[in-house]
Amino acid sequence: MPQAQIPSPIGGVRVTVDAHGAVVAVVFVDDELAGGGEPGPAAEAVRQIEEYFAGSRRDFDLPLAPGGSEFERRVWAELVRIPFGATESYGAIAQRLGDAGLSRAVGAANARNPIAVVVPCHRVVGAAGDLTGYAGGLWRKRWLLAHESGQRRLAFGDAHAMNR
Repeated sequence: MPQAQIPSPIGGVRVTVDAHGAVVAVVFVDDELAGGGEPGPAAEAVRQIEEYFAGSRRDFDLPLAPGGSEFERRVWAELVRIPFGATESYGAIAQRLGDAGLSRAVGAANARNPIAVVVPCHRVVGAAGDLTGYAGGLWRKRWLLAHESGQRRLAFGDAHAMNR
């Protein structure tokens, strides 16, 4: 599948699309990628993700094609409904799916989200508002939430200093 790698303020980002240009994966990579080359079929996804990190995009308009079970796709569909700058709890998402007892299952589906940032799993927090796990690392989750809440000094400060 076509891929593009781009730098971001919080490390490299690998974007994978299918043959039709639908986003299959957006993942953080631990090394600093310089990008380079033409993104080809991933060009639109790359453009929108770069705009997000630059602060000029709040919502994505991309075709998505994540793998996963039917339940996981339902959870991920709920994630894209969380507004920019807002957070939701696992329990609230479980309730919207019709069963408040599914909060652990929602957490597991959230952890398997293959499309970081675009499907904003970083906007999901614990019941008390505490930051819980994030596949890209809690320091990235803190950065993304600060970026979206307008705390530009924190978001655009030394991102790696947040890696604690």
